[in-house]
Amino acid sequence: MNKKVITLTILLLLSSPFKARANSNLINHNVLWGDSLWKLSLKYNTSVDQIMKINKLSSNTIYAGQKLMVQDNRITSTKESVSKVNYTVKWGDNLWSISKNYNTTMEAISKSNYINNNNISPGQILTIPVNSNGVVSPLGITMLKPKINNNYGDMYDWQNGRRLFTVDTVGTLKDLKSGITFKIKYYGGSNHSDVIPLTKSDTDNIKKIFPTWTWSSRPMILTFTQGGKLYQMAVSMSGMPHSTTNIFDNGVDGHFDLYFYNSTSHNTGQISPSHQSNIRIANGQTQ
Repeated sequence: MNKKVITLTILLLLSSPFKARANSNLINHNVLWGDSLWKLSLKYNTSVDQIMKINKLSSNTIYAGQKLMVQDNRITSTKESVSKVNYTVKWGDNLWSISKNYNTTMEAISKSNYINNNNISPGQILTIPVNSNGVVSPLGITMLKPKINNNYGDMYDWQNGRRLFTVDTVGTLKDLKSGITFKIKYYGGSNHSDVIPLTKSDTDNIKKIFPTWTWSSRPMILTFTQGGKLYQMAVSMSGMPHSTTNIFDNGVDGHFDLYFYNSTSHNTGQISPSHQSNIRIANGQTQ
């Protein structure tokens, strides 16, 4: 083979699409408020270390507006190639003990269930990949009643709603009557969602809906993205900030109670008729 042929062959190999395909699942991600490297690793089925390596980050601190390159492995995920079962969390359980019982990993359980931290609570339903560290899609999440149109929200009961709107997930709430919107984060709670407004501006909008703090509640629409899908759910929120928080510069002390259908009170463990009614209204049902 002469030198010209060898040179041409090398150039063809260098320009070959095979090289591009090796990194064809690298995408741009614009960092949003509430994002973290851990949450991005869950969303794109990658790892914190991989994101840091690709972007040459020296720490795991990121900020809103930052542009990151992320390896999107969702298209190559082993979601449906392994066996999976649902497991109801019991007192004393943790992700490590559950992973050992099913011969899987904490990371596989977290990513399969949109868990943004290692906290789980009794009664929570988890989908577990069995004898595998592959990521699977959640099993058996059902909707009670679809919205009548896009002005309303789909109705989910608490057990199913909390499997999609998970702790640390950021969403937007819209007051059904006034149309006022504000952003919140799911802070905690095992009977219903304890939510916190993200900023002082969000708290100011809540004050427009509840000029005086009150335990009375209103029908609202919750929108958020999980697993690459947009959800719009019928919920009910009380207007009384109380107890603990982990955002301290938003102009309010404590969190607010957000109910899904059949959510119960932390104090009494009972279903609230007023919240139930609000959720039916937010779903578009006539009273």
